[in-house]
Amino acid sequence: MLNTDNWEEFCLNDLFDIGPGKYHSKDEYDEGLTPYVTASANNNGIAQRISLTPDFKGNAITTGKVGCTAFYQIEDFCASSDVNIFRASKFKMTSKIGVFITSIINFSENYKWTYGRQCRVGDSKKIVIKLPISFDKNHNPIIDNEKKFNPKGYVPDFKLMESIIENKINNSPIGDSLKTKNRNNKASFKTENWKEFYLHKLFNITMGNGIDANKTTNFDPKYNYVSRDSNGNGVVAVVDEINGEDPFPAGAMSVSLGGSFLGSCFIQKKPFYTAQNVAVLREKEALSLHTKLFISSLIRNECKVKYLAFGRELNSHIRKDFTIKLPILKKGNETVIDKEKDYSENGYVPDWKLMEGIIKKLPYGDRIK
Repeated sequence: MLNTDNWEEFCLNDLFDIGPGKYHSKDEYDEGLTPYVTASANNNGIAQRISLTPDFKGNAITTGKVGCTAFYQIEDFCASSDVNIFRASKFKMTSKIGVFITSIINFSENYKWTYGRQCRVGDSKKIVIKLPISFDKNHNPIIDNEKKFNPKGYVPDFKLMESIIENKINNSPIGDSLKTKNRNNKASFKTENWKEFYLHKLFNITMGNGIDANKTTNFDPKYNYVSRDSNGNGVVAVVDEINGEDPFPAGAMSVSLGGSFLGSCFIQKKPFYTAQNVAVLREKEALSLHTKLFISSLIRNECKVKYLAFGRELNSHIRKDFTIKLPILKKGNETVIDKEKDYSENGYVPDWKLMEGIIKKLPYGDRIK
């Protein structure tokens, strides 16, 4: 257990230059690659990726004004005006130091700030947190006569912070999954020559089981229960086997047809039942997990653009006229044409391998199994 008896108080304003994010109207950007950090408490604060040039360099900490949830940002990013940005001014911050300090901020501050009491830039500058301090070889605190970190001259032990995070990673069951060879890779591809394909030409699409949650039990749970949800792969429970209902196989894809999370699309890792208003996609030929992840992303994106929860929902479209654009197979400069027209009325063939390669080149794409 971590011993904090010798930790000392430090004001964040003595460690960081703290400033606000920058407001951008929705008319200024489309979808793109730049992380857009907001006051969200999820997904590292990244609400979406946008087409603007980043306003802020990575290797920074962000907090939302509501809740003061802190995240370490490794990439260059844009941030909304509801975000405070912390950049190290008196020490060299690394990703591990950043993660350590965000953890301390979250532990000590999250419960203090709400919609009624927001943590603005001025408030952030007054926040005091406890950190480990540096000691000399005789175990006496190292004192900085310039007192640049602390009025008493204490110096944060940044090496210990790194060591603590490194130890947590190495001894965590998910530690290895946090490593990627693709950290600085950015998949770049042109979409000008992509072609539209009807989803029903690529997949066998059926409605799910349509089982209401109150009809399930969990005395001896066996199958995942997938609903219209955007978290946890859509799995909201594990339930008992239901007489007369066949579970869908692992590897099939679920799609939310309506509601607040319309278009949420996931590849299911285990056999599953579904709730109401969920469709199931099964590939007509064997596709890799990476390829299905590529397609699921396009399905979600298409739903954001063309469909509307509680308005133009997917029920009457997904097996009829729902389309996505995909890269097409070529040999050299020549387009491969399928005379049987199995995939497209124009004979185009999806380039499954290219889709797979795009996902594998993304950061952490090499960790997908």
